[in-house]
Amino acid sequence: MASRRLRVAVIGAGSAGLCSARHILSRPLTFEPPVVYEMTGQVGGTWVYVEEPGNTENTHSSMYRDLKTNLPKETMEFPDFPFDPSMPSFMHHSDVLKYLEEYTDTFSIRPHIKFNTQVVSVYPVHGDEERVSWTVVSSARGEEVLEKFDAVMVCVGHYSHPYIPDIPGMKDFQGQVLHSHFYRYPEAFSSRSVVVLGSGPSGIDIAMELSAHAKRVILSHRGLPQTWIQAEKVSVAPPVVGATHDALIFEDGTKIEADTLIFCTGYKYHYPFLLPGARRAIGDGTINGEGVEHEDLLDWGLLEARYLESPDLGQGHLPPLYKHIIHARYPTLGFIGACKIVLPFPFADCQAQFFLQVLEGKCPLPAPEEMLSESRKELLEHRNSGLPLKHLHLIGDHQWEYNQWLADTAGIEPLAPVIAKVFEACREFRNLNPLTYRNCNYRILNREEFEMQM
Repeated sequence: MASRRLRVAVIGAGSAGLCSARHILSRPLTFEPPVVYEMTGQVGGTWVYVEEPGNTENTHSSMYRDLKTNLPKETMEFPDFPFDPSMPSFMHHSDVLKYLEEYTDTFSIRPHIKFNTQVVSVYPVHGDEERVSWTVVSSARGEEVLEKFDAVMVCVGHYSHPYIPDIPGMKDFQGQVLHSHFYRYPEAFSSRSVVVLGSGPSGIDIAMELSAHAKRVILSHRGLPQTWIQAEKVSVAPPVVGATHDALIFEDGTKIEADTLIFCTGYKYHYPFLLPGARRAIGDGTINGEGVEHEDLLDWGLLEARYLESPDLGQGHLPPLYKHIIHARYPTLGFIGACKIVLPFPFADCQAQFFLQVLEGKCPLPAPEEMLSESRKELLEHRNSGLPLKHLHLIGDHQWEYNQWLADTAGIEPLAPVIAKVFEACREFRNLNPLTYRNCNYRILNREEFEMQM
C-alpha cells in the first residue's frame, strides 16, 4: 500500500467514470476523493438524450428518442447496484439514465464531479515510468486550471465521434447524409427513400423505425443475408460503394435513387487531450501562476502513432494498452470502458477495480517494455488479420475469459456464470428475430440458472 493517499483524476461521468469514482471512494485509506471531470452539465454520458443535436462535434449523446436497450437489464447492472426488478428486461434509455443518477447519489459521487469542465490536456511529469505523475489542464467558463495527480482514469467512452467511411462520389450526392449519432426520430424522414448503411443493432433499429414513416427503406450491409422476416417497406442490399448526385451504387452494381443516407458504421476513439498538439492550449506556459516546461511536452509517447505502421484511416485508435486497460508506457494511466461488444456496466466495473488494485500495489505488472512489446504484437497481429483498427479492442466472445482473468489477477469477484448464459440467450434470440426479442423478460434464479418469460 502506498505511504500516502493517492490522488486520481477521472475523465468523464458516464457509466465507466461513475463506477471508477465509486470504487475510489470505497478505498479512503489508499485514495483521496477523486476529481471527476465532466464536459456536460449532468451525469450519464451517452445515456443523456439531446432532442436537437444538430450536426456538430459538440454532440456527445447517440441516444434516439425511442431507443430501448439491446441487452437485458439483468446483464447490464453494476454488480453491487441492481436495477429495479419490477422494470422490464429491455428498458427505455431514460430509465437507464435514471439508474445512473441514482447510482451517483447512492454512492455520494456528485460532490466530486466538476460539471461543464473540458479536459484540455493530460501529460506526464516527473518520476520514473512505473510511478509517473500527471498534470491535467481543464477549462471551465473560459478559465484554465492546472491540477496534479498520481494517476488518471480515462472514461470518455466511444460512442460520441462517428466513423464515416470514405465512399467515392459522396461529395456529389445531393441527398441528406448523416450518421446514426445524429438520428433522433423517424417522423423527420416521412415520405423519403432512405438507405441505412450498417446492420448492427442501431442500423436494424433505425431501419425498423423508419419503415412506418419513410417511402422506402434499404438496409445496406456486408455479410450473410438476414434470416428474419423483413418489415414492410424494408429491403436488403449489399454495401454502398459509390454515389452519384441522386443515387447510391451498391457492391453488386445496382444503382438506386435515394434522397437520404444514414451511416450506421460505428464510432472511433477520440482522445484530443492526449495529443502533443493539446499543449497549445496551455498558452504562454503558465497556468495558475505555475510554469509549464513546453520542451517536455513535445513527444509524450501517449498515442504511439509511430508504431501503428499504417494510417488509421480516420478510425481513431487507442494508445498501446496492456490487457486493454493499462497504458503500457505509463502504467498510472488507465482506460476504463473502452472495449467493444461487452456488457458495458459490469465490464467497466471490473476494469476499474483491476486498475485500482494495480495502483495500490496489490496487482504487480510486467515491466513497461514487456507490456509495450505485448501491445505492439497485438496491434501487428490485428493489422495483419485485415480487421479495421477501430476494432483493436473489440472483445466480443472473449469477454468472459477476459473478465475471469481480471478477477483472478486482482482478487475480485468475477461475474456470475449465469450472466454469460443470459447474454448468449439474448443474442441467439436477437439473431433469430431482431423485431421481437425485446418482448422477452429474463429472471435470474441463482449464479448458474435463469428463466425466460414471454
